[in-house]
Amino acid sequence: IVADIAMRQDFDLDAVEDLRMAVDEACSLLLPASADGRLTCTFSWSGPRIEVSVSVLSDTAEHEDDAGLSWQLLTALATTAERTITPENGRYLSRVDLVRESQAATS
Repeated sequence: IVADIAMRQDFDLDAVEDLRMAVDEACSLLLPASADGRLTCTFSWSGPRIEVSVSVLSDTAEHEDDAGLSWQLLTALATTAERTITPENGRYLSRVDLVRESQAATS
């Protein structure tokens, strides 16, 4: 889905692939922590900027640290990446927010 959005927003092929891999990495990072096996992925875009939010509900606030290879790869592929864990109804909402801007936006 995110690759299709990026192509429609005129991202170059490298940026499309980087964004696709970043979203895949975010999902792979969060899914093992999911208490109910559900993962939510939300996309929004405006011109040369695509924002993606990936989240799961977890039973614990402890997850893989931000120094791991997955997180390093994710941050290398996205323009910005942020991870948050917040209490929600006796569980924890673990979320990764990504932003990718096309090269045209940063030039």
